[in-house]
Amino acid sequence: MMRIERIISTNLTGVGDVDLTFPVGPVVLFSKDSSRQRRLGTLLLKLFYDLKQPSASKVQSSKGLVEVWLSAESSGFHIRREFSQQADELEWTSTLEIEAETGQQVSLPETMTLGDYLFRTTLRAFREGGVLEWPENKDINYFFRRVRNLQQGGEEGLSLTKVRASMAGAQKRVKEQTESMALVKAEYDALRHEWEEAHRLQENERVLRIELKNLQEKEKILAEKMSYATKIQERITVLRQNPDYRELRHLQSELTQLEERSRDSAATLAALTHEPQVDWAVIEGLREECLDWAGLQEQVDRLAAKAQMLALKIYETQNSLQMSGYQGVSKNEVQRLRRAEEERQAAQEELELNNLSSVKSELEKIQIVGTKEIAKLQNLAVMAGVTEASKFKIAQKERHWAQWHGSKIGSFLDWALPELLGLKSIGARLSLRLAKCYQTYHVSNYKEFTNQLKEFHDQQQLVKRLQMELGQLQEKVYREEKLRKLVDSRTKTLERAFSTVNVADFPAWLNGWEDHQSKKHQLALWRDELQLELEQQQLEENKLAASVEQLREKLGNWETLTTDRDEVLTMVMKVARQLRVKDELEKEVALFAQRYYDLLGDRKLEHLAKILEPLADLERETLLSEEEGMTELAARQKERAEIRHQLEATKQSLQNSQKFTSLSSLEKKIETVKRQWMAYEDLNEALDDAQTMLEASWQEWKTKCEKPLRREKQWILSQMPSLSIKETIKSKVGAGQRDYFAYRMASAQLALGANLELPLLFSIGEMNEEQSIWEEISGYLRKLSLSRQVVLVTSNTQLCQKLAANSWQRIVV
Repeated sequence: MMRIERIISTNLTGVGDVDLTFPVGPVVLFSKDSSRQRRLGTLLLKLFYDLKQPSASKVQSSKGLVEVWLSAESSGFHIRREFSQQADELEWTSTLEIEAETGQQVSLPETMTLGDYLFRTTLRAFREGGVLEWPENKDINYFFRRVRNLQQGGEEGLSLTKVRASMAGAQKRVKEQTESMALVKAEYDALRHEWEEAHRLQENERVLRIELKNLQEKEKILAEKMSYATKIQERITVLRQNPDYRELRHLQSELTQLEERSRDSAATLAALTHEPQVDWAVIEGLREECLDWAGLQEQVDRLAAKAQMLALKIYETQNSLQMSGYQGVSKNEVQRLRRAEEERQAAQEELELNNLSSVKSELEKIQIVGTKEIAKLQNLAVMAGVTEASKFKIAQKERHWAQWHGSKIGSFLDWALPELLGLKSIGARLSLRLAKCYQTYHVSNYKEFTNQLKEFHDQQQLVKRLQMELGQLQEKVYREEKLRKLVDSRTKTLERAFSTVNVADFPAWLNGWEDHQSKKHQLALWRDELQLELEQQQLEENKLAASVEQLREKLGNWETLTTDRDEVLTMVMKVARQLRVKDELEKEVALFAQRYYDLLGDRKLEHLAKILEPLADLERETLLSEEEGMTELAARQKERAEIRHQLEATKQSLQNSQKFTSLSSLEKKIETVKRQWMAYEDLNEALDDAQTMLEASWQEWKTKCEKPLRREKQWILSQMPSLSIKETIKSKVGAGQRDYFAYRMASAQLALGANLELPLLFSIGEMNEEQSIWEEISGYLRKLSLSRQVVLVTSNTQLCQKLAANSWQRIVV
């Protein structure tokens, strides 16, 4: 049983500063201020269930405090809640401590309240069964109404009859508005139809405007395409009239480049002829010799460049061959690796094809089955000694016994020998022999013998077949191991070869080998070619040296100083080289100019370029014939005429479209009417739902709670003290109060169920002068205090004194 031992409050409006200690047993708490006793119950509700009722915990100053000590059978609890006033808001903090040896502080989940943790009951059950207030109304009919309400629905403040009557009246008033609401509905339907029509017209107008815009855009695009097509056709016509335009453009480009190079060469030559070592008269006198020398020098330079390029290729190829890793690899090695690759692939394919992993699984299964079947065969090993002769002998004995047992003479003799002569019957002897024979084979009769013999032969055949399958599977497993070893060995061989040349597989290795052989062959060709080029270069260098020597002699004939002769010779060679370049460029310029102007004739290339460029636009169009181009242009003209016709039709449809009411004004009217209609519909549905829920709730209460409430009320009445006949007659005046108390306590007890942890705070305000009912009530509460803590709060002095005189502990606030 959970008991409140002490309550301390400080600076709480309505409750004030109190320090209440509750002794064991029924307690009467006297307070002159009747409002304080109600606030005490509200304060407990707020404390245990976090109710937001500022009036119950409003502080008189900036801070307030309430502390409650509770005790149970094996533990105690201390609750402390501090209140602080912050502007217009009231804030509080709570702590819960278990008063054990350690004073442990409890941290509750956010969804759990102190009442849930301490009393294991809900707020509704606490209000219903923990805090009871006696009505202050002295009218006896008031109590009878409360009793009737509790009898009808379990709620003292709710009259089921009045609620039904109120709902019936509301439904009647709603039905009286049916005709007016029908007019509202009709107005709503009409407005809705008008809105849909206006929306349809607006949508049609929007679609027409979009269509008009799209058609205008199409016409614009088509006009641009037609204009572009016309221009293209004009350009194609010009291009067809000038089929050599591309060649002219190419010749012009080449001629421009040659003229630029010729000007650069002339400038270089002019710069050289102004050198002090150069005598232009000497150059002109040796012009032919200089040109011959320049030709030879150019040939020597060309041969030297080609030889150098070949030497570089040979050097790079040699390095590549040395770094490739194929050096020293013979054709036999290639064949060996190819054979290893083929053997590895064949072994892998056989492994994948035979699915040898399932073979191992099958082998394990057959080994297990074989072990079991061999064990069965060993159990039948006694049948291994049965031969055809012994089988025939046993069958003959069984037949003799059956013949003797079935004959009349045998039956007579089997009876007579033991009865008359005291001898063992022949049938018994035959049966004994058979039994001994059957005992040898662990059977009891011939049928069991034949069945066991057949089972032995079948089991023997099964074991042989399993052993054959086991041998075949073991051979497959051995084959698998052999194949795997072959794959591993060939893989290692191939990987060693692959790692040498840094490749991943045999095709890559083979490609590298073929590339290596190709490079070796190319290297031999380049070496032969280099040898020829070097020999040719040597011949040309000899010719060049002879030409230089001839120039040197002629310079000597021109009375050139011996000391300056080599320097002059060097300058003459430079001028000779540049002079040759200039003469060759002038010849090329003259040749290209002649070809260009002969091809151009009286046309102007700039005018043609302005019309035909960019030429890439005409590439696709030139593939079409003139007839195809005209056909495409005619199709576009026809399409444009159709679009113009559609434009005119769309514009006419827009002009003829009906005017419609503004959708926004219609929507406002519809919303207004809709709110009226929906309010009516919602009210009607709400009343029907409320009626249904009320009846369903009442039926549920009647099914579950009506009879238990009556039984509990009768039991409570039976527990109230019996009065004398005089007092009973006098107490009939308070029969309504008596029944009300019984029903109220019964309702509280049903709300709590078997929970006896919750203390009872019974508050009494003003009361009538009928004291007998309070004697009965106090007597029942005194009995109840044996199982629950009972605190009766009153402001009546006479009742407080009477209870104190009747073993109630009194506390004055």
